[in-house]
Amino acid sequence: MNRTVEHHFLRGILLSAVTALLWGILPIILKISLQGFTSGTIAWFRFSLAFVILGIFLSFKGHRPLNILKTPPWMGIFGGLCLAANYYWVTLAVDMSGPSNMAVLIQTASVFLVITGVLVFHERLLPRQVLGMFIAAAGLILFFFDQQSRVSNNSYVYADFLIQLAALVWVGYMISQKFLSRSYGAQPLNFLVYAVATLVLAGTVEWREFASAGFNPWLALVFCGINTLLAYGALAEAVKYLPLAIISVIISLNPLITLLGMKILPEMGFANLQPDLVGMMGYWGGAIAVTGVTLVVYKATP
Repeated sequence: MNRTVEHHFLRGILLSAVTALLWGILPIILKISLQGFTSGTIAWFRFSLAFVILGIFLSFKGHRPLNILKTPPWMGIFGGLCLAANYYWVTLAVDMSGPSNMAVLIQTASVFLVITGVLVFHERLLPRQVLGMFIAAAGLILFFFDQQSRVSNNSYVYADFLIQLAALVWVGYMISQKFLSRSYGAQPLNFLVYAVATLVLAGTVEWREFASAGFNPWLALVFCGINTLLAYGALAEAVKYLPLAIISVIISLNPLITLLGMKILPEMGFANLQPDLVGMMGYWGGAIAVTGVTLVVYKATP
């Protein structure tokens, strides 16, 4: 029995690590896809591919995925609008400020979600979580000032603003999922969200880019399209084997993967990536921010 428990624990750790890795490398892959595609095209393609694949999967499993589209709950439509805005603004921010900046600053989404849980769902805020918020804020401030001293691009502050907007609308998406999960299954809800986002973002697509983009951007675009399905699939499996508290800590480490990747891959000449201008204070700020977020999201389960 102990061996079975140990096997499940290790499997949960591995699946959680896969999710963290996929989310950690996603900003980097987005940067590569931006070499041939605009933000709207990338965001639309990610949703449309996920919509088609999930629809085929649900049909193969004997479900009727189109049923939820006939009488969609308004909150599901709201969730789709929120996630569409999140994907679009995140991709735009990566284009304007780089993968490292986006990966670190988007961590505020987890903090916003915890605060929302307190205000909307009357959840209890622990002293450790309050401490984590201050630590995360200190790390984000360090990272921000490091970037400000190194990046001469005037659009950097605007990119940071978009990242915070993306974090806030992601919280809106999570609230919609929390309410709707009482009446709907997770996958039909995802199918509705993907459908709404695909429809909404269709007007942002530059269709000529599909013919003019090179091999690397195309490969990166396809990976971006399946990244969400793979990451959330691994996450759903990890929940079966591991407490949510441990999973939350592991996936909170994904910005460190982005920072490390953007340090190593450009030096290797990988896919013509240009290095992010992050100094020692920025790396320390990123590590401190991740530590703070880990304290915020960790919630021991009985």
